[in-house]
Amino acid sequence: MSTCDSLPDQSKRPQKSAEDFLNGSIGLFSAEEALSDGIILVDVRTAEEFAKGSIPEALSRPLFDNMERAEIGTIYKQIGRDAAVDKGLKIIEPRLQQFLKSLLDLKSHQLVIYCARGGMRSASVVRLLQSHGFRAAQMQGGYKRFRQYVLQQLESPMPPLIVLHGQTGVGKTLLLNKLPDHIDLEGLAGHRSSLFGAINKTPRSQKNFEGLLVQKLRTLPEAQPLFVEGESRKVGQVFLPYSLANAMKSGMLVLLSASMNTRISRIVEEYQICDEQTFRQVDSILITLRVSLGKLKVDQLRLWLKKEEIEKIVHMLLVDYYDPLYMHSMSSYQYVLELSAEDLNLAAVELIHFRDEVIKSH
Repeated sequence: MSTCDSLPDQSKRPQKSAEDFLNGSIGLFSAEEALSDGIILVDVRTAEEFAKGSIPEALSRPLFDNMERAEIGTIYKQIGRDAAVDKGLKIIEPRLQQFLKSLLDLKSHQLVIYCARGGMRSASVVRLLQSHGFRAAQMQGGYKRFRQYVLQQLESPMPPLIVLHGQTGVGKTLLLNKLPDHIDLEGLAGHRSSLFGAINKTPRSQKNFEGLLVQKLRTLPEAQPLFVEGESRKVGQVFLPYSLANAMKSGMLVLLSASMNTRISRIVEEYQICDEQTFRQVDSILITLRVSLGKLKVDQLRLWLKKEEIEKIVHMLLVDYYDPLYMHSMSSYQYVLELSAEDLNLAAVELIHFRDEVIKSH
């Protein structure tokens, strides 16, 4: 039997009226309950709404596009709810088989459906899925309630932090990912927090960054120190919440160091400038440095780029651009520990030992 054959024949099912989809009780999950392990979240908002902000790991299954959603909203305001539901059902009817098929593999799982505010879209889908034997419930308050939950969590005090600092290329992110109980802010932001930080990355929206941050914090101990990389208030195109930025300022600062050759090799390995699109991105960024580096140096950098002499580019940028900026911004910092990051595995062992001693002392 094919996948399509396993779906009920809609022509033989009794037609549901708008009233059927408006009335009757459905299961409800709070935003926090919907984030529990084993729950599969299904977002039925438009693709545009989903792109602006969604719940981490949620599946996008839009019922309507933006124009259809606007049309239904107009009908709701001018005529009424029943007419709006009728219109929605007419729009989705030709897509019904494909919609159900897209979720068929998840039939044995608990699905929690959400829309913008926990209204008609998600309620109608829950009843539809329930009528086809799915374990489905609605997330109360929809994405709006999830955002409220996220913002409430981000206003809460952060755990104590051990903050890794060091010059560009020293290996802070590489080291961070060898440590337990860490927050990779650049990974969550989809940006390396540098001039070239978006290359080969997909930067996330502020809402998605915050949602991922809260999701990560839920998995970490609340009282023990967490490891994090030192960042400014802005990481790429997103801003750190004030609670986290303040916790980083008052955290235990660790200074990492590595040789120039090590830093260059790590940067070259990380950025992977090896295709035409990436070359164009790098070149356009280099042009913007004429004010700070001068035309002669930028012309030299662009010439090296054409010759694919990437190590020379990185060396000049470190010496003439990044290191001076770093020395200026970090000159007043007080460090509780200084470590070599030449051997990242050894540095990780030392940092874990340091954290264990901090925990014992408290």
